[in-house]
Amino acid sequence: MTRLTSTSLTVLTGLVGAVAGFLALTPATRPAAVAQSTPDLPPPPTSGELGFVVEEFAPPVVQGKDACPNGTVPKLKEQYLASLPEAERARLSLKENEPEFTKRWQAVAVGPGNTNICSQPDRFRRPLLPTVQSATAQGLDLDGGGAGDTCGHQEFTSPAGEMGIDNQEYRVMGCTLEWRGKDGIAGDIASGLRQFHASGEWTQVILLRGIDSFDRDDDVEVIYANTADRPPVDTKGRFLAGASFTVNASGPRHRNVLKGHINKGVLTTEPTDIVLAQTWGQGGARDIRGSRSRYTYHRARLRLVFRPDGRLEGLLGGYRPAFEVIQSPSIGGVGAATTAGIDCAGMLGTLLKHADGLRDRKTGKCTGVSSAMRVTAVPAFVNDLPQASGAMAR
Repeated sequence: MTRLTSTSLTVLTGLVGAVAGFLALTPATRPAAVAQSTPDLPPPPTSGELGFVVEEFAPPVVQGKDACPNGTVPKLKEQYLASLPEAERARLSLKENEPEFTKRWQAVAVGPGNTNICSQPDRFRRPLLPTVQSATAQGLDLDGGGAGDTCGHQEFTSPAGEMGIDNQEYRVMGCTLEWRGKDGIAGDIASGLRQFHASGEWTQVILLRGIDSFDRDDDVEVIYANTADRPPVDTKGRFLAGASFTVNASGPRHRNVLKGHINKGVLTTEPTDIVLAQTWGQGGARDIRGSRSRYTYHRARLRLVFRPDGRLEGLLGGYRPAFEVIQSPSIGGVGAATTAGIDCAGMLGTLLKHADGLRDRKTGKCTGVSSAMRVTAVPAFVNDLPQASGAMAR
């Protein structure tokens, strides 16, 4: 939390007025689809500024048995057991043979020179993982039907019927237990990421400047950044509206300056690179590829809808380096494989097989995957960096 200056209080007054206008509208007018426009909005704030703190930042998983008809991706020990002849599977499944079975399947996770499939996934050849089979996914059309440094791939259709959706990260990761969960219940990644955002470790804020109209505005500055401030929550863990945050671009945190426009209640930003903090608390001696991990989205953009209750809801889409998708289990090392049963090498191999972006000019192969994250943000007061200019500061 920070002390408000007289200038800040003036902007906050505009924010409170705008939020009050939002909340005066009936929630029943809220559209069901993420990317549709919202016609019943109050006038824009007199200051032209609105601030938000991101409450939800997680992969948008479309539930349904057609996505993963054979169930979630088998864990490492299940993969090993399935590779054996039937008689050997039956023998190792006996309780008295459990120590032998554990020793054998865990041996799959390690290799010569003290390597393992999560710390050094590119040194192992593992079977490709099962992928999402349905034609439906949430995301954005990032390549406009195929252009530039992209590679050919099968595109999705959104639940709302929008065609040309690019989200190869979801194709590969969407059947993992961590993403999909069981019986329609969200996977661990949804609750885990929420905790990081609530802790102040990864917390994100959005500051909009130059808003003249929610119906049509061709020039809106969008500050999408991290903050070290911890969001206040209610008894159910939901972020409280109207709290104060300060942009922080030091250490592992980042500040992105985007150019956006509003059309019928939908804010869309122009494609550019977006970098956001992702810290796992690892010490320098244990870091694998850099002191802190991060989210890196190339040719990325936001598409967010202004809701009558004052929230922003929508998607962030862009291309991520394939290895970055598996940063968390890679940092976990051999324990991610032998305890959580995650096949990092299989994941990386499958991601590279389905890579559709960041084409290497020398090899002609793509090294990144199209990606999307669901973004929900609540009204907040956001202080930008002192004397921040229009240039990106990280």
